[in-house]
This record gives sequence, structure tokens and C-alpha cells, in this order.
Amino acid sequence: MEDSKQHLRDHLIGHIPDIMKGLLQEVGSTPIRILGDTPNKALDSEDYLESIRPFVSKVEDSLRQHRPDCQTCFLAVAIYPGRHSYFVVDFNNARYDYDTAQHDKSRVPAYVLRLSLKNPRIYRKEPLDKTLAEKLAELHNSHGREPLPLFDDHNQRRCYASPRSIEHILG
Repeated sequence: MEDSKQHLRDHLIGHIPDIMKGLLQEVGSTPIRILGDTPNKALDSEDYLESIRPFVSKVEDSLRQHRPDCQTCFLAVAIYPGRHSYFVVDFNNARYDYDTAQHDKSRVPAYVLRLSLKNPRIYRKEPLDKTLAEKLAELHNSHGREPLPLFDDHNQRRCYASPRSIEHILG
């Protein structure tokens, strides 16, 4: 990875612990969903999933540092053309059930972790509660029984081998 990209990654990842500490002061142990908004220029286009993992790991590690008994779940990654891609991490969402997630549109309070060079921050985004719940149910259906995190690269054509919606048809 080129030096400038690594420097950007290190800079952004370096802000995550303080941002998560501030978030936990606000939400305590309440279940929330974190949507990480990551600049594509900080990711490796040869392996988006692996290059986004350090951001997710730092989020999860930072949450556990301040809430050692918390539960985190790295649910999904969506890569988009242009400037931004996203990851989703649930925090203390005990209601999440992988086996029925394609039907679960339960709203979980959503917070956007905006990883930007100028002003990295996290903020509550209530309209995303419903949108994320619906999108995650759709992803779980589309990806079938693939392991987490569910990964969609919108730079390429997406084809799903065995969506859950056909499981009942096939028996």
C-alpha cells in the first residue's frame, strides 16, 4: 500500500478510540447500530473487504475497551463507486439473530461514524434506523447463508448464489 494511503488510514483509525469513548458516554450500553462512512481513497481497491477490516477492528476494540462485556457484530460492508463505502457494526444488539435476519426489520438506533480527514465524528441519524434495518434484511436474504460480514461491491455486477427467499421453495 502506498505511503500516502497508509498515512490517511493511520490518521483516520487514530481518531476512532476517542470518538467511540464519546459515543459510549452518550449511549451507555444501549443497543445501537454504527454505520461507518469510510473514504474509498483509504481503501485498497484490490481487496476492499480486508482493507476495511482495520477500521472495524478499531471500532470494536475501542468499544470493548470501555465496555468489556459488550457484544459487537460486524454485519456488512457495501463498496460504492465514487468517494465513500460503508460498514455496519451492531453494539449490544441482543435481538440480532442470523438465522431469521432476512425477516427482521426491527429498528436499532443508527449512528454514522464519519471518517473524514477534516472532521471525523459520530452522530445520531434517526432516519437511518428504518433504512438500515430494511437494507440488512435484504442483504441477509440475498446472501443466503454466507458468513458475516455480508459483502456487496457495487463497482461490480452482484450475483447471489442462493438467496434465503428460495430456501422454502427448494425445501
